[in-house]
Amino acid sequence: MTVTRIQKLEELFKADGPILRSANLRSAKFCSKDIAEMVKDGHLSQVRRGYYAWGPFAETLNDMDILASLIPEGIVSFFSAAQYHDLTTVIPQSIEITLPVSMRTPALPGNMHVTVHKSANHIYPVGIETILVDNHTLKMYDRERTVCDFIRNRLKIGKDVALEVLKKYMTGKKNLQKLYEYAKLLQIEGVIHPYLEVLV
Repeated sequence: MTVTRIQKLEELFKADGPILRSANLRSAKFCSKDIAEMVKDGHLSQVRRGYYAWGPFAETLNDMDILASLIPEGIVSFFSAAQYHDLTTVIPQSIEITLPVSMRTPALPGNMHVTVHKSANHIYPVGIETILVDNHTLKMYDRERTVCDFIRNRLKIGKDVALEVLKKYMTGKKNLQKLYEYAKLLQIEGVIHPYLEVLV
């Protein structure tokens, strides 16, 4: 593999990485033989069948980076989002993401601990924000959507945990107008209102 080709490969990952599908590499004129050679030489690292990371930086990728590349539709949610927003003391045992109910859950590397939730298509986009973590972008539900998800799923998650999230939200950065707007869209306006009356 020539230096020029390796540089082209590096530029491709800088522009579209950190993980690319083999189809992306083939579109850039790297055939299957080229890909196999670059994996052997350490220029590429196979993350999952058909998915590759730029070799020199593969070890710096965390599960969140890999997940965002493998499932770009996945929105970081529930305990993973609550931890990022400092809304819970619970440490997530897995990365939690939400997908639209109409989407099939893709296969993931066996060593990744991921919990997939499904959301009705019409509320799936509510509260999505893009954040920058370690120079990589991730899609995550914002503080208000995270609070609503916990209240909405309080019977499954636990009322005490859901209330802790709401209390921490109320003592930190908050946007009550947006929270009420989301609660209405997620049809929990009547549920969340009594809690807020006590805390406001």
